[in-house]
Amino acid sequence: MADEEKVLQLFPDPPPFFKHFTTDNLKRLQDIEDEASHVTQASNEVANAGSKLSPEQILALPTELRYLIPPPPPADEESFHVFGETTKSSGTKKFSQDMSWIADRLGAPDHTLDDWRYAQLYPSSPSTSDSHSANANIDRQAYLNRFNRSLIIEYIRLLGIIALDPTSPGKNEVLKHILNLVCNMHSLINEYRPHQARETLIRIMEEQVARKKKEIEGVKGMREKVRSALDGFGKAVQATGEVESGETGEVLKKDGQDDARKHAQRDTWDALDEVLGH
Repeated sequence: MADEEKVLQLFPDPPPFFKHFTTDNLKRLQDIEDEASHVTQASNEVANAGSKLSPEQILALPTELRYLIPPPPPADEESFHVFGETTKSSGTKKFSQDMSWIADRLGAPDHTLDDWRYAQLYPSSPSTSDSHSANANIDRQAYLNRFNRSLIIEYIRLLGIIALDPTSPGKNEVLKHILNLVCNMHSLINEYRPHQARETLIRIMEEQVARKKKEIEGVKGMREKVRSALDGFGKAVQATGEVESGETGEVLKKDGQDDARKHAQRDTWDALDEVLGH
């Protein structure tokens, strides 16, 4: 029952092998790699990606050190899962597959758009056969504006047909045009994903820089407060009026300096309260 509850958690615990990523283990692995690097180079063995060790040397490592070596990156055509979705390093034709799935669903007996097929209305990259490519050298904004205007016109046309005859078969053709325009706009918008990711990283880095600058300003302000507190200590010591004679070391006290000493000490404690945030 406990294992089932752990699986059903919204945010499950991280994998247990993260505990092996310690400073001591990293240093041990670095020492082993340094010792084996010249052997690997001399025998021309192919080391694992991200490591100076050969596959045989990696298998000979203790379990806690093998966890520290990342696996080699997948090949271009090798499939792997990301957030539950199957993908490849070379990319997938998921958009084309989605369009085919929509066309099949619309072709079901209970739908009227049985012969609808997605048609790309903008040029694709000549360097790839995948029509859903982010490398196409086109003005996407211009095409989006064209599709938006065409979409408005087709919608007004659909309203006119329905107003005259709601059962007219012409409305199906207009619906097909509208669906195709929307899918083309969706495809073009998806090609802005790399730009969106880049701008998101820029914004995160700018926020980090602003936060660091704010922390630096806070440290400078605290430095001034500490300096003021130390100056207050100096004034308190000076206000005690303790003066040593050159030979006997006798301390002379002057009249009226007790009040000044208490006042300086009070200022010192106020400065300390401000520094400590009380």
